[in-house]
Amino acid sequence: MPQYRPTFGRKSSLMSRSALHRVAIALALAGAFLAWPAAAQEAGVRVYEEELRVKLDEQSLAARDSGVDGGGWFSFAFFNFDDASARRHRTLRQYQIRAWASANLQGVHKGYIRGLFGWDDWNTGDNPPEGDEDTGPEIERVWYQFDLGQLLTNRSGKPSPIRANVRVGRDFAQIGTALVLSMPLDMVRMEVKYGDWEVMALLAKTRSATPNIDDSGPVSDRQQRCFYGGEVAYTGFNHHRPFAYFLCNQDHTAEKPLDPFQNYEYSSRYLGVGSTGNIALPGMRYQTELVWESGRTYSNQATVETDRICAWAYDVLLEYLWETDTHPRFMVEYMFGSGDADRAVSATATVGGNRQGTTDHAFNAFGFRDTGIAFAPEISNLHIYAAGASFQPLEHIKLCKKMQVGAKAFFYHKATGSGAISDTTATRPNQWVGWEMDVYCDWRLTSDLTWTVRYGAFQPGEAFHDRTCRQFLYTALTLSF
Repeated sequence: MPQYRPTFGRKSSLMSRSALHRVAIALALAGAFLAWPAAAQEAGVRVYEEELRVKLDEQSLAARDSGVDGGGWFSFAFFNFDDASARRHRTLRQYQIRAWASANLQGVHKGYIRGLFGWDDWNTGDNPPEGDEDTGPEIERVWYQFDLGQLLTNRSGKPSPIRANVRVGRDFAQIGTALVLSMPLDMVRMEVKYGDWEVMALLAKTRSATPNIDDSGPVSDRQQRCFYGGEVAYTGFNHHRPFAYFLCNQDHTAEKPLDPFQNYEYSSRYLGVGSTGNIALPGMRYQTELVWESGRTYSNQATVETDRICAWAYDVLLEYLWETDTHPRFMVEYMFGSGDADRAVSATATVGGNRQGTTDHAFNAFGFRDTGIAFAPEISNLHIYAAGASFQPLEHIKLCKKMQVGAKAFFYHKATGSGAISDTTATRPNQWVGWEMDVYCDWRLTSDLTWTVRYGAFQPGEAFHDRTCRQFLYTALTLSF
């Protein structure tokens, strides 16, 4: 990315260099605080978007694997949430329509395209300065896949010992268990399966509409990054799939506008290991992942030299599905992201972030974890403990057979008490961040119509000056056609 290095004279006729620098930093920090409500809203909405993405991918998977097909979805979602800094509610109504088409030629050549057009309708004054916004039209997914393994099988009439395919285009990318990478990218992805081994290689870049992980006020709110890496997994065990991966992120995000007192870059590398599978009891599933992060970043007030990144994260989840009436499901999860003791304001931003001349120990990545919808923090500098349960209480009634209700509880504890987390209002040097309770209901009324609702309430802990309870509610209907 461009690096702007200002030169200063010994004196200024209006203000000294140090005074100018202090004013600029104060304005930048103010921008970071003002940007927090939008960041919190986006994090809460992303939980809904991730659930919707999984449903859309599942519904279209069978169709896209058979000849030429097409269809679409209409979805309406309502969001109401608390803005902690402004002490007010915000309300959003989101209308979206998607259309898709797929083609499959003998399993060798596959193609898929999906477009999106939407409208975000805010209550008056709830989204300054933009107000109501349209979404798109945009191409959410478009890719072509060539399957060499299927071609060899078709020609020989026997299953090929090597299964290999290459996919080119815009698609959803994930590595490991999605702790490090989970987002749509423009990419080239190659997968090879031979015997008990699976290998995936990835070369990609972010879309122009991808929100920036750096929520500093002056830096662009859209990121431009390139990724490359790969994953190796072993499938020879009956109940376990261990894996290892490497991912590199190169930051090319341009400053808009240029900031003479601060450069921005966060280029990182990730080395991860983990496993998924079943253990102990029938119906008990687990996933676990450990990742180490390195790289270089500009620290707070840095304009010339970058500092080293050295961070790590860990996640483990246990889920048990009890095969009995109402199909109860129980889960527990522990998430951890290392923190940096000298980050004063934010664990995810450059401004107010790592102190210049020191190693940055705050873990930041591009993955996804459900950390609650009302608080929705990044896992950097946090221990997060989650537990949940769900069941289908009315499965004996035909209309309610696919209705699932449940609840999840989250407890948040700082890894480094003096360090910042992603929520810039947690300014007190105390490790107790708070807890949240979410309740939800997912109901597939018909094969074409689904309804979901989720409510979360976060009770801030001693890390906050303002300990007012925060709430987040969304409900949505999705109709496929």
